Amino acid sequence: MDINERKRKILEAIIHDYIQTGDPVGSRTISKKYDLGVSSATIRNEMADLEDLGLIMQPHTSAGRIPSDKGYRLYVDNIMQYPDIAPDVQKIIAEMINSKFDKVDKLLEETAKLISAVTHYATIASPPTINQTKIKHLQLVPVDERSVALVVVTDTNIVRHYVIRTKKHIDYPLCGILTNIVNESLIGTSLDELSIDKLRILEERMFGYKDISVDLMNAIIDTLEMEDIPNIFTRGMTNILSFQEFNDIEKAKNLLEVLEQKPYLVKMLKHKPSQPVNISIGEENGLEPMKECSIITTSYEIGEYSLGTIGIIGPTRMNYGQVVSLLDHISYHIKNMLIEGKE
Repeated sequence: MDINERKRKILEAIIHDYIQTGDPVGSRTISKKYDLGVSSATIRNEMADLEDLGLIMQPHTSAGRIPSDKGYRLYVDNIMQYPDIAPDVQKIIAEMINSKFDKVDKLLEETAKLISAVTHYATIASPPTINQTKIKHLQLVPVDERSVALVVVTDTNIVRHYVIRTKKHIDYPLCGILTNIVNESLIGTSLDELSIDKLRILEERMFGYKDISVDLMNAIIDTLEMEDIPNIFTRGMTNILSFQEFNDIEKAKNLLEVLEQKPYLVKMLKHKPSQPVNISIGEENGLEPMKECSIITTSYEIGEYSLGTIGIIGPTRMNYGQVVSLLDHISYHIKNMLIEGKE
C-alpha cells in the first residue's frame, strides 16, 4: 500500500507511542510529542484517512487510535528503523559467543536467554534437526551373532543409531571394512542429497557383501528418516504476561496453553529461507490466542552449517526494530567468530 509522507510519519508516531505506552494515541498527543509541523486538526484528518485505509482503529469510544495488524505490516515492511545495540549489550553478546561457540546447543540456549532478558519478550529456540545436517561419520559395530549397530554422526554432532539384523555373523574386522566403504561414499551427504545415484555407487562398492549391503542401505535411510523431534528451548514465557494486553486471566491462560504445545512451537520455528528475518503479526499466526501476539524468527546459518532457529514472541506492539537489530547483531558476531577461527 502506498501512502504519502505525512501519513507515513503520523502512522509511525502512533506506532512508536503505542509501543511505549500501550495507550490509544490521539491527535493532541502526536502534535505535542512529535514535531510534524502540522496542526492537531490536520493530524485528525490524516488519522481519519488512516482509519479508512484500515491501518489504525479505535478500540473503544475514546479519541485515541491504535495500529491494526495491517498498519503494523506496513510499518515493518516499509517504515521501520533499526536502532543501534547498546555497548553494554554488545559486550555481553561478544562474551557469550566467545565462551559458548564450540557448543551449538548451549550457544543457542544462551542466545535465547539473552534475547529474552534484553527485550523482555518470550523466546524459543531449536538447534538444527538431522535433516538439516550432513553425515560426518558412520560406524558399524557388532552387537551379537545376527545383528550390527549402525551409528550415524552428523556435522552438528547429532547421533542416531539403528540395529540391523543380518543373515550371517559379521565380526569386527568385516564391520571395519564396511564402515570404511560407507564413509567413503556418504560423508558430507545430507538426507536430501541421498540420491539413487549415491546409493547405487555404494551398492557397487559393496558388491562382495550382498548379504548385508541391502539391509545396510535401508538402515542408513531409515536412520536418517527417523522422526526427528527438535529440542525446543524456551525462555521468558511469563514475560509476555507483564504486558497489559494479557491482564485478563482467561486470555493469559489460553496463550500459555498454546505456548506449551510443542508441535505449534516447531511449526512456528519453520523459518522461510528466502528471508533473513520473518515477522508474523496478529491474525497471521492463525490461532485465536495468538491474535494479539507477533512472532519474529530467524535462522543462524554459516554457509551450509546450521546453528538453529530462534523465535521471539511478544505483543503486536513489540519493538520490532530493536528485536531485528539484536538478531542481526548476534548473527553478524557469530559469522565473524567463525571466520576468525578459520584464519
